[in-house]
Amino acid sequence: MKKYLIIAGLAVVAAINAAYLTSVAYSAIGSSFCDISETLSCSKAFSQPETMFLGFPFPAVALLVYPIIFLVAMISFAKKKRFGFKILAWMSGLGILFNSYYIYQEYLLETYCPLCLLCSAIIITIFGLSLSEALKKS
Repeated sequence: MKKYLIIAGLAVVAAINAAYLTSVAYSAIGSSFCDISETLSCSKAFSQPETMFLGFPFPAVALLVYPIIFLVAMISFAKKKRFGFKILAWMSGLGILFNSYYIYQEYLLETYCPLCLLCSAIIITIFGLSLSEALKKS
């Protein structure tokens, strides 16, 4: 059950990251502290239409998903229910597919957002933690 707290903590970090990246995507300033080079640049990645999803920047979608992951983890922890791990495994698995599409778009543009890569690492970690617990016998 401790893994629920770890997942909830990761979801908070990822939500803060997504909030920052959403603000960068909508910012008129056009630069970010994660603009390291031409290849590693959050601002450059978000300036491309390929990094949008239904008209919204990629991190805006994550900004909706991570609070749900947080709530599922905390409710499951409070109720001491293992079924939450299955829900989290499915959600994070779909999140990996979504992130993979976005990373592929960055690959095609030859511009990577370092904080988006962090978000990908977080969702993969959440998937691993939740799947390992979901597959355990009670």
